[in-house]
Amino acid sequence: MTKFKIARLYFSGGKKQRDISRHINCHYNTVNQIIRLCKEKIKDNPRIADYLNTNKQINLELLNNTFEFLKNNSRKPKKHNRCLDSKNEKIILEKHEKTNGGAKRIFKHLKRAGYDTDVFTIGKIKGVFKRRELKTKRIRTYNGERRQLYNYDEIAAFEFMQYDTKEILDKHALPKEIYEKFKNNEQLPIYQWTLVDAKTKTRFLAWSYARNSLLGFEFLKLVVFWLRSHGISTKINVQFDGGSEFCSMSKIKTKKWNEQFRQYNAHVYDHGGCKWKQNLVERTHRTDDEEFYCPVGEKINTKSIFIIEGQKWIIYYNNRSNDGIGMNGLSPIEKLKTLGIMNAESICRFPCIILDNFYQHLFTTFHIAYHKNILEQISQNVLTNYPLRSSLLRR
Repeated sequence: MTKFKIARLYFSGGKKQRDISRHINCHYNTVNQIIRLCKEKIKDNPRIADYLNTNKQINLELLNNTFEFLKNNSRKPKKHNRCLDSKNEKIILEKHEKTNGGAKRIFKHLKRAGYDTDVFTIGKIKGVFKRRELKTKRIRTYNGERRQLYNYDEIAAFEFMQYDTKEILDKHALPKEIYEKFKNNEQLPIYQWTLVDAKTKTRFLAWSYARNSLLGFEFLKLVVFWLRSHGISTKINVQFDGGSEFCSMSKIKTKKWNEQFRQYNAHVYDHGGCKWKQNLVERTHRTDDEEFYCPVGEKINTKSIFIIEGQKWIIYYNNRSNDGIGMNGLSPIEKLKTLGIMNAESICRFPCIILDNFYQHLFTTFHIAYHKNILEQISQNVLTNYPLRSSLLRR
């Protein structure tokens, strides 16, 4: 309004610029700038001159629309060396919309994707979240409670573990080229076996060409032996889902497993049909896809290379920082050391094995025959039918 008043004093009142500056109590250059701007706009829109050369009142809407050029421009800085520019800020907004991740998760994602972390620092990403008021969407329970699976302050390392298998051939997770490679290359395994500790997030991995309860039992026994050989005496409670590679939710089969594991001070049980109780191990499958199979899968062409890369992945994950409950950004090895387990590095260097090759002698001992590409079961409570690739016979 003041700028419009200055323009009218000059055009309709015939006042001099210096007199206007004294009357309005502003600098002479300010008055000169407003008048020069009005003269430029009059050339494009003659109606502006009609409003300036008269003393008639005009409504506020007309004033805002016609004399919008007189409004003050934003003094917000166009850029700052501590802020991301508009192009990089757009990348953060797209990542947040796509992944619904927070600042730390997006920072890790960009780092893995090869972006310059000197440009995309955690501080600058947090600044984008603050300016744009970005928040991660959370799913709330009906009564608003958020319950934890375990009392992470009370449980001991390896007291509670989660056990699951992952089928590597997942079209929803792998690029087409890597999916086709694992599908058609008979040297590469197609199943991953995962055991994760609830307290320290330490993981033990193995791979296989087949998936059956014999391998499920033997791999679990191998991990229990591994922990006992490293001085872990805590009772180990292992939870798994209702898959046929475990006990198929059968109480009889679970009882037989526990009869075997009782001598090792270990106990197994299923999740009772509640899939969310397996969230710790299920979440690690996504990490496997994003950080192992997708980036490394391109150079894995033989079984030997797979074993080498698999061993690197086991060691890397157990040295990778974790933001889970009670971890405070520590890696599994660091968490074990804070709990007083000094041979943590030795525990986390679990060997990479392909179970079919490792337990080939068991197939002969129990007379498990291969017939029509189907692994035939001798006992209903021991094995489960799964298709096998014919190449397994030659291994």
